[in-house]
Amino acid sequence: MKMTRQEITARLRGVFTPVVTPFNRQGTVEEGLFRANLMRYAGIGLSGIVVAGSTGEAPFLTERERLRLVELAREVVRPPELLIAGTGLESTRATLRLSREAIARGADALLVLPPNYYKPRMDADTLAAHYRAVASGVSRPVIVYSIPQFTGLHMAPETIGRLSRLPNVVGLKESSGNMAFVRAVLRRVRPGFRVLAGSMLILHEALRAGVTGAVLAQANFAPELCVGLYEAFLRRQAKAARTFQQRLVPLAQKIAIPYGVPGIKAALEYCGYAGGLPRPPLRPLGAAARRAVAAAIEEARAGLEF
Repeated sequence: MKMTRQEITARLRGVFTPVVTPFNRQGTVEEGLFRANLMRYAGIGLSGIVVAGSTGEAPFLTERERLRLVELAREVVRPPELLIAGTGLESTRATLRLSREAIARGADALLVLPPNYYKPRMDADTLAAHYRAVASGVSRPVIVYSIPQFTGLHMAPETIGRLSRLPNVVGLKESSGNMAFVRAVLRRVRPGFRVLAGSMLILHEALRAGVTGAVLAQANFAPELCVGLYEAFLRRQAKAARTFQQRLVPLAQKIAIPYGVPGIKAALEYCGYAGGLPRPPLRPLGAAARRAVAAAIEEARAGLEF
């Protein structure tokens, strides 16, 4: 079933997992492990997955590898779950080419990082021209990706508001973790524009403020907890939602923030998923860090049965 743009936009709510890319000791993608993780996520209640995002080590992937991951994911991810592909590259031309190829391989929507190498030149007019060209040149919806801690590019709320009014730009993944910034963005985007939180630290507050969902690294290894928070929020079970938030925040503070992608991969391995090795120059965690990851997970799981 091929969904329309309106159907895809309507489904940009809930919890999405930005899946990891497992590598072996030779540095190549372990396709079987990647597929096995996706199969385990089915039926948990996730709204979809993101391939080739930051947690998927997108900067270290070739274009061919990104597209192969989309192909593999499309074999497993079935509607109404969405398959979102990270396709943002430095030039408009390259982003358009990769975006079109990802769509041809089954991507439902595109997560497009802004060009950021020439930061002083990436003003509002330049970004608007870039996103307009990409969005008008593809047949699937475009999601803007704001993650200033990695790109060094701080898009103003007014700029994001402007981008939200471009045809075929339907949403934003906002990963700064700055709640004041999220509120400012929500005040400026057009009605119906989907804002997804990319930080576990502010998720419950962001949902209350008006974001429609989240893309969470913690959903790689604790998807039930992440979905539980979102569903408790929908049911207006404020106490339960706060409890889930309190359990999940340490998984960001003690795993994702200090250890990054190698920490997420170690957490996956501890929880019975396939993490695989990170791709150099990232290095796997040592024994002490792995013990810290395990302790954080056990603390979050205490008293729960999954």
